[in-house]
Amino acid sequence: MLSNQVITSPRRGVWRDRPSRRKRVVLALLALATILTGSYCLVSALVLFRVQEMTPPVLAAQLQERHGGLYGPAREVDLAAYKLERYGERRPDILVVGSKRLAALPGEAFAAPAYNAAGIADTVGQLAAFVRAAVASHAPKSILIGVDYWWFHPDAVAAPAPAAQRESFVGQLLDPLLWLLTGRVSLGEFVDGAFPTADATPGIGALAMLDGQGWDAYGRYEGGRSASAGATEPSLARTLHVGPSAEALKELNDLVAELNDRSIEVVLMIPPVSTSLHLALARDADNRLLPLWRDALRALGQKVFDFEDPSVLGATDCELINDISGGEVIYLRALDAIGNYGGTSLSQGIDRDITTSLIGSNADHVRVAELLPADAPTDIQFRSDCGKDK
Repeated sequence: MLSNQVITSPRRGVWRDRPSRRKRVVLALLALATILTGSYCLVSALVLFRVQEMTPPVLAAQLQERHGGLYGPAREVDLAAYKLERYGERRPDILVVGSKRLAALPGEAFAAPAYNAAGIADTVGQLAAFVRAAVASHAPKSILIGVDYWWFHPDAVAAPAPAAQRESFVGQLLDPLLWLLTGRVSLGEFVDGAFPTADATPGIGALAMLDGQGWDAYGRYEGGRSASAGATEPSLARTLHVGPSAEALKELNDLVAELNDRSIEVVLMIPPVSTSLHLALARDADNRLLPLWRDALRALGQKVFDFEDPSVLGATDCELINDISGGEVIYLRALDAIGNYGGTSLSQGIDRDITTSLIGSNADHVRVAELLPADAPTDIQFRSDCGKDK
């Protein structure tokens, strides 16, 4: 018999319910994502504030003068502004200036007040701008300029001016995640940043407070508990079949003339490179850049100390961080050699007793043991391919 009753499929109820279940799943995932994002932002903000990562460079220089410690931000900052303020705070008799190759030069080697403005110059133009600004605020007795030959390559590109605008706070919240992903900060250091202990490292900036890296009061870069920081070899360092830029030479000549007019002593130093790089440069028969550049430096009428070959300092490659960056010990040798020459305000301001003593106890090392952080492993004194027996 036929029936008028409508038969309802049980599957229809299932399909009718499915959108609501999907909606609940989506909402749950959104809630989880919101909780995770909020938690990360909270922890990230705690880390950023705790390590003072957002402190402007000029303010950081002023705080360092009052409280000591290192300045080691993990983000890119206007280093020249920081160094200029530090120079103004110290008002030294001796100014050391150059690229990051000079970052390991220790201020402890000086008997007179000195400041190392390493890292402010990648071009002659940047060097000249910084020196002019520094001298305008305080005239030192002597300026030691570390000159890099690739600054004078005719294809050298002018470095861009530092960005004036500050990154937004929301943008900076992503920075700690980038530190973790790039290995600049370990997970343990990140946790220490969020939940500091009583013996937390003093300083300003993530690298300073979490890994003990940063610029000290003298302007030297402390490499931290793991490694020393050296400059990266530029692409033009081995491209030598050209003459030096007349424009760059004129920029340096004009700067030296201005300083001479103000009775400020100028000493030029060619920093050391590795033995292999030195030999490669010397054996290049078509190398025109270096010999012509050296002739132009001597024509300036200033004292030029040529330490490109580390052997002239009695050093080995074990005292260099990499092919173009010297370590603390080799720069002590350079200062000792300058002091031994005599006859300049710079040489009179170098503490020969300290340099001789520290060189004797740290020969063939990259780092000076007496300058290491208290909790640093002793093996960071040595270059990675130079054993402790050195």
